[in-house]
This record gives sequence, structure tokens and C-alpha cells, in this order.
Amino acid sequence: MSGRPPITDVTGGSHGQVVAYDHALALADDYAVAGGRMRDWAGRGGQTLANGDLLESALLSPLTFAEAECAVLAATSGPDGILVESVVWEADAVTIRVRVRATQLTDEMVAQVWERLDYTAGHALGFGLTAFAPELAIGGLTLALIWSQLPDDRRRDLEEGAAEDAQEWLNQHPEVVQHLVNGSGGLLDGLWDGLTPTAPGGPLGVPLFTPDTESAAALLAGLYHDGAVHTEPTMLTVPSSGTAPADLAALIHHLGEVNGLSDADHPERNGTIEIQTITAPDGSVSHVVYLPGTDDMATTPWSQDGDVRDLGTNLLLVSGQDNGYQHGILEAMAQAGIQPGQPVVLVGHSQGGMEAAAILAQTNHQSAHAESPYTITNVVTAGSPTAQVDGGFPPGSHVLSLENQGDVVPLLDGEDNPDSAEQVTVRFDDHETSVGGNHSLDHYVAGAEAAQASDDPSIQDQIASLSEQGFIGAGSGHNVTSQIFQITRDP
Repeated sequence: MSGRPPITDVTGGSHGQVVAYDHALALADDYAVAGGRMRDWAGRGGQTLANGDLLESALLSPLTFAEAECAVLAATSGPDGILVESVVWEADAVTIRVRVRATQLTDEMVAQVWERLDYTAGHALGFGLTAFAPELAIGGLTLALIWSQLPDDRRRDLEEGAAEDAQEWLNQHPEVVQHLVNGSGGLLDGLWDGLTPTAPGGPLGVPLFTPDTESAAALLAGLYHDGAVHTEPTMLTVPSSGTAPADLAALIHHLGEVNGLSDADHPERNGTIEIQTITAPDGSVSHVVYLPGTDDMATTPWSQDGDVRDLGTNLLLVSGQDNGYQHGILEAMAQAGIQPGQPVVLVGHSQGGMEAAAILAQTNHQSAHAESPYTITNVVTAGSPTAQVDGGFPPGSHVLSLENQGDVVPLLDGEDNPDSAEQVTVRFDDHETSVGGNHSLDHYVAGAEAAQASDDPSIQDQIASLSEQGFIGAGSGHNVTSQIFQITRDP
């Protein structure tokens, strides 16, 4: 797709639904306070009528006293009086609260229904795969025999056609991937239960019980080794290391340069990250930490090596656990000399964005890094699943998440990003026919350009924060230095 891609959806941020709910509830509070104040005023009417001077005047002027009494009663407790109005205002407050809560409960109920449906579908699939494994094996052998008799050109045409059809279908129905992932806990439970289809609970009668994506990921992550990591400075550079990013698109473009350090031609550079330090003319300092994504997605528990950015790390992230890549990032920040109070933005692609979100979210919890001295004010993610972050992000922080239509990677947590005041999720359509190609950072540079040009207030607030902290748009006189580190794991 050429040109600036269209933005298809924006959720969260300063103008998101959850903030609208908060504003509505604040309005309800104002109505309730106003109603209470009106009641107090109405009570003063009774005090006025009992005033001694007013009662004495009744003897001197009975007619005007009666008129004053009627006026006070009308203004306070009459049909159009302030006491009646106070009831109306407080009723409006109750109505607003009820409607907001009803909408929230409806959303929660729908989410719970989908959770149950996805789990049930996953369980049925897993149970069928193991319970009917002999029949499936026979069918597979039959198909293999037929396949072996086909001419080579016919097999090649079928393979290419099937691959193209599958990628096109995924492009058109990415939500199916999200539901499949969301049902992964049910899938594992079903696979286990199907081993003994006539006896409940699977082998030994002990259920596996992985009710959600996080627990399923934790179970699989337990098969992997996450040993000690080493963070070492390197002499590597990228073309724009000495240049501060001009805007959001430049920030993502620079991330692509760092990502390219560990491409297929340079596996020896796997685990590299960059930290840029920007010093303004007034001496203020800010830091940009660039975090590339997975280097080895096909890692098995028995083929792990020194690559810290592997499948095992992805599983640990989805399950909400600490991991070696995360520890290495924090160690690199320490070695780079980042000081307390200096603003930091974490910019990540794919797994790198997951790490960025996880590190920021940890400041909400009592974890190993909860007392970290780093002042992480912003996070920018490109093609990263972040809904698995537990507990949300610290109040006042800013998270901008870019997601390309047709990129299935952001869906691999099985959930949409929550609508929160801190996180803005921007979905845009720059998809191509290749599922893998849709995950390319080239598309995310285009998505960043679309975000910059958008007049959506939630997006603009995020970009304004990046600029105010000095991460983008630095003018002349700024000094920029760069350090590139490599994070490796003991095999």
C-alpha cells in the first residue's frame, strides 16, 4: 500500500472511553454535591420562617408576613422550590452512575462470554486431536500416499496456492488468530484430557487446568531455560546514532536500523539494543532505549543457545514473568549511566515492545525492579502484544501502541489492549499479502507518519508528551551520544 495508510481505530488515552466514564462519574459527583447544597439551602428556609424578628412583624403587618411566609415556602419546599430541585439533581447523579456501571457490566459480561467460548472451542479442538489421534494418523498417511504420487509441478502449484490462500485468509480474518490464542488454555487442557477420552481428568485423573492464555504460556515457558545473562558494550553503530529523532516516524525508523543489526546475515549480533542520550543546551538529559524483537522464533527447549530474544522469552512475557532479556535491558541502562530523574522512553518492536510495556508496568508492583531508579515516562510499541501486562501502567505515564492490519503478532496475547488513560492503541491499514511482511517496521514507519498527521486528541497528546520530554523534535544545539549493547544468555 502506497502513501500514508488510513487509521482504522484509536482506543484509550486522554479521550478514550475509560476517561469518558471517569468524566461522567465526576459529573455525577458534582450533581450530588449540588443537590446536597440545595437541601441545605432549603433547610435555611425553615430557619428564616422561625426568625424572631420576622415573627414579631406578623403582629404589625399580618398581610405582608403571610406574603413573605408563602414566598419562602414556595422557594424552598414548594413544587418549583429548591428542595424539589435538589431531588432532581441527585436523581440525575444516580442515573448517570447506574448507566455508566451498566455499560461497564455489559462490557465485562461480553468479555467473560468470549473467554468461555474461546476456552470451550480450544478444549474441543485439543480433545479431538488426541482422542482421535489414530484416525487422524491414518488419514494423514492416506493423504501422504496420494501426495507422493502427484507430479512435482502439481505439488508445487498446490503448495504455493495453499500458502497464498492461507495468508490472504489471515489478512482478512486476523481476529480468528486472536480467538485461537485466547483459547490456548482450553487447547492444552483438551490435549491432556483427550489422552484418556473415557476417563475424566486426563492421565492419573489429574486435570491440567490452564484456564487462560497466561497460564498456558507459563506452562510452556517452564520447558525453557532462562539462565544468567550478560550485557556487554559494543563498538557497533547505526546510520542515525548521532542524530536525535525528529518525529515519531523517525523514532520508528531508527528502531528499524537497530533491528537490522541482528538480521539473518548477522546472527552473531543477536541481542543488540541501543541507548541514545540527548543533552539539551540547558543541560537537561533524556534517553531513548531501542529494543528490537525476537531473533529466534523457532527455538525449542532442546535447541536453546545464547540468543536471549527467543520463543521462550516470548512465553515468559505472555505469562507475565521476569526474563533474561528484561534483566539485560535494565543492566544496559545502568551501564549507560542513566541517572534518577532523567526521562526515559522505551521504543520496542514485537518482543521489544512487550519488554518495554512490562518494564514500565513493574513500577506499579512490588517486584525485583519496583525500586528501579529509572524515570520511564513513555513507551512506544510497534507490532507488540501488550494486553498481557498485569495491573496496567503507572498514572501519568504514556504508552503509544501501533498495530498494522494483517499483522498477527499484536494478537498473540489473545486480547485487545485495554482502554486506559495511559495507553493509546492506534490501528492502521498498511497490509500486504504476506503475513510476515505485515510485521515489518517499514509498515510501522508509515503508520507512525499517519499518527503524526492525525488530529485525534489522544494521539496528539501522546506525541506532545514525547516532544515535551525531549525524545523527538530536538532543535539545534542538542548533543546526541549513542551506546549499543549486546545481551546474551548462558546456553
